[in-house]
Amino acid sequence: MSYLKPTSAPSPTPSNASTGASKRKRNDEGNTTVYSQPAETGTGNHVYTQLTYTIEHLRGNQKWHSFEDIMQYLNIPKGDEQQRAQLENMFKSTNPQNRIEYSPANNKYRYKPKFDIRNADQLKGWLQNQKHAQGLSVKDLKDGWANVQEEIKGLEDRKEVLVKRNVKDNQARTVWNNDPSLMNKMDPEFQSEWHKTLLPANPDDLRSKLIQAGLKPSSAPREASNKPKEKKRKAPRRGGKQTNTHMANILKDFSHLRK
Repeated sequence: MSYLKPTSAPSPTPSNASTGASKRKRNDEGNTTVYSQPAETGTGNHVYTQLTYTIEHLRGNQKWHSFEDIMQYLNIPKGDEQQRAQLENMFKSTNPQNRIEYSPANNKYRYKPKFDIRNADQLKGWLQNQKHAQGLSVKDLKDGWANVQEEIKGLEDRKEVLVKRNVKDNQARTVWNNDPSLMNKMDPEFQSEWHKTLLPANPDDLRSKLIQAGLKPSSAPREASNKPKEKKRKAPRRGGKQTNTHMANILKDFSHLRK
C-alpha cells in the first residue's frame, strides 16, 4: 500500500477589495492635512510689529502726525482696510501703557512720554505744583524732550533749578525746583577768610587742634566710669493670698502669728 503525503490546503487568494482597502488605509495614515482649518497667516503679529514701528517713528519725530502720514511711513496701502482699522483702534487706545497720544481736536497722533513735559516752562510748572520735594529723573524727561540737557543747563545758570550731575560725563541726572530769591551772595571778605582756614590733612592733627582750642572732638574715646553699679533691691514678696476681705470686721487677724 502506498502512502500519500498530505498536501496543505492552498491559501485563499486576497480579493481586490481587501487589497484596495489596505492600500487606502496606508494612504490615509500618511495624509495629515486638515482641510477644514485655514493656514496660519501671522496677521496679528504683523500688526503689533507695525505698532512698534509707529511708536519708534513718533518718538524720533516729536510732533503731531496725521493717520495718513503714519500709513505712508509704514507703507500700508489704502486697500488694506482691515490692517488700517486695527492700527487705528490701537492708536486711539486708552490703555495707560499705550505710548501714542491721540488728539480729537485735530485728529492727529504724537508720542506720549512718561511725563508730559516737553520744554523748560512745563518742567518748572510740574516741579512747582508737586506736593513733595522729590527730584525728577532726567532720563525720564529725555524720553519726550530731545534737548533736555541743554535747556536744563540754562535753567541751572539762572538758579531756577537744582541739578545733580553724573561724575563720569557731567550730564544732568536729577533735577529739583529752586527759588532764586533764596540765593544770597556772600561777602567777598568773608569768602576769603573762609577759604584761608584750611583743615589739617591728618585726622590726628585735627583732633589735636580741637583739643587745643578747648573743643571736644567727635572722635574722642568715651571715658569709662569707675563708679560701681548699684544693685536694685527686690521688693519683699508678699506671701499668701488674702481672702474674705469683705469680712475683715468679723474675723480675727492672726497674721502676726505667721512664721
